[in-house]
Amino acid sequence: MDNRYQLILATDCGGTDRGRYEIAAHRCFFPHLVQPVFFETASLSTLHCGFVATAHALSTVDHFGPLRRGENIGLLVNAAPERDDIYALELDNGVQVVGPHLGFNFHFLRDRVRKSYLVRDTTPDAETPFRSMEIMVPALAVRLGAAEFPHLEFIPQELPHYDPEPGVYVADWDSHDNLYLVSTGEDESWIPALGETRVFRIGNTVARLRHVNGIFAGETGEQVLTTGSLRLNGKNVHYIVVRGSRARAMLGNPTVGTKVLVGNR
Repeated sequence: MDNRYQLILATDCGGTDRGRYEIAAHRCFFPHLVQPVFFETASLSTLHCGFVATAHALSTVDHFGPLRRGENIGLLVNAAPERDDIYALELDNGVQVVGPHLGFNFHFLRDRVRKSYLVRDTTPDAETPFRSMEIMVPALAVRLGAAEFPHLEFIPQELPHYDPEPGVYVADWDSHDNLYLVSTGEDESWIPALGETRVFRIGNTVARLRHVNGIFAGETGEQVLTTGSLRLNGKNVHYIVVRGSRARAMLGNPTVGTKVLVGNR
């Protein structure tokens, strides 16, 4: 059986750069067939990029069980407001990850890292503004065993530990304007018990959210907190829904990274 390669690209490099990524993927993985899957994230937002890579991409991979023989999946996680070291990671499910270790890029998947390597480009005077295409895509091809790029070095090195400010944040929204929330701490006490209501301040807007079981469990026009199929490392992702309306618009169109202040019970 031939190997199958799937390259998941979660990156804030969108627009015409998507075409460049796809060309790079096919060139770097040749003569093997590779399927690029593209997630365009908010510009320079490591929170959005890290959340999308872990909750949308990895949770979908995990949903269908362990990787099968000949199935190879690489994940590029790249939002970089500044330059930082590039790491290659092997996760507990066999997925290979490459990206800059900056902000929240790896925050949500760091407990799943089995091996980590610092990636070095030994090309003389190598300096490029588009490292994601010129270094990260070839690095994934190497880590997945599809190609060799001798100018890239993989130095075993433990992933440095970053501690971002704990809190609850707007992490994403969908085409229905449902708002996804994520906590950067381990404590889930911010989530009200099922059936209970709690006050949340999202930016300059106050919402009274009742925790319900299911997207259609609320009354028409009611602001509710619920879960769906999206998961983050095995845990439910909570999101805000307004039945018959659009939650994000109703709550002032908060951007990714907006901090959510949680009121008392």
